[in-house]
Amino acid sequence: MIIGSLNQKGGAGKSTTAVHLAHRFQLKQGKSVHLVDLDPQGTSSFWLQASDLGIEHTFLAADSDVVLEQLPAVAETADVVVVDGPAGLSDATRAVLLLADMALIPVQPSGADVRSAVDAVRLVQQARRIRGGLPDARLFISRATRGTKLLQEARSVLMQLEGIPLLDTAITQRQIVADAFGQATSVLNAKTGPGLEAGNEFNRLFSEVFPNG
Repeated sequence: MIIGSLNQKGGAGKSTTAVHLAHRFQLKQGKSVHLVDLDPQGTSSFWLQASDLGIEHTFLAADSDVVLEQLPAVAETADVVVVDGPAGLSDATRAVLLLADMALIPVQPSGADVRSAVDAVRLVQQARRIRGGLPDARLFISRATRGTKLLQEARSVLMQLEGIPLLDTAITQRQIVADAFGQATSVLNAKTGPGLEAGNEFNRLFSEVFPNG
């Protein structure tokens, strides 16, 4: 299974989502997991290289030919491949959508980010026309502040986008999640306090998408 964490806007939580999703599969199902980093900033690669999470990872150039040639080869080596997509809706993003089984699209609750989600949905729909319905896809709100008007407005707009459901769970903006990269860890390892709350939130989100894992 190939799962893409994709978004054209920087700072939406794409890499954070990719790392925590890979860790979730490793913890919950004991599956072999491989993260492929297509983001030129290499955030998830640096994160995993510095951590003791034990998740295999590969950095690939954000080039459509590289993706189409090398991603299937990586997929043969693991049960689950999580792709941290490149910034922007590039040809490399289109290539991921031509191979992925699932696309997760994090969206910050701001006007610019919500508008950009429309373009991501359009790319998913293009891939579906080519592939006869694939990939499956979900939108979710990331880096949210609870109880704000922005969150309510973002949810209202995203729910109206056709063809890609909006997940009920939103990922709350938390310092401990932001710190996870610097500490080279995952909040899914936390046992108490804010870390546990953040980990539970990610688990609820992923359970909506993968109820059996």
